[in-house]
Amino acid sequence: MTSQTNLDAQQLLANTLQRLQQGAEHISPVDELINQWSDALGEGNLTLDTIADELYSLKQALTEGKAPKIAGSLHTLSKLTKRAANESSDVGLVGQLLQLAEVLDDLSARVAQTR
Repeated sequence: MTSQTNLDAQQLLANTLQRLQQGAEHISPVDELINQWSDALGEGNLTLDTIADELYSLKQALTEGKAPKIAGSLHTLSKLTKRAANESSDVGLVGQLLQLAEVLDDLSARVAQTR
């Protein structure tokens, strides 16, 4: 990852965290956010490829509007984000990734309760 790409990913991570912490109603347009992450993740890293695949699954679940699928996908993204944090050598990024994983898991639980 080039330093510019890394900087862009860090900014996207910071923006995503801010929007998610404000509540699910602030993550619209979701498609745009998911597309930004898919572009930022690129290809070639198994964990990142898996996250990109799960983002696509989340996009489909959101389109279908099925809370159990959405909650499950958010939970999976939380676990994958924790794995990415464990694989990262960037100390500043690790903290943000762990925070994102926690927010995703919390959002997953809230969506699951709305069934």
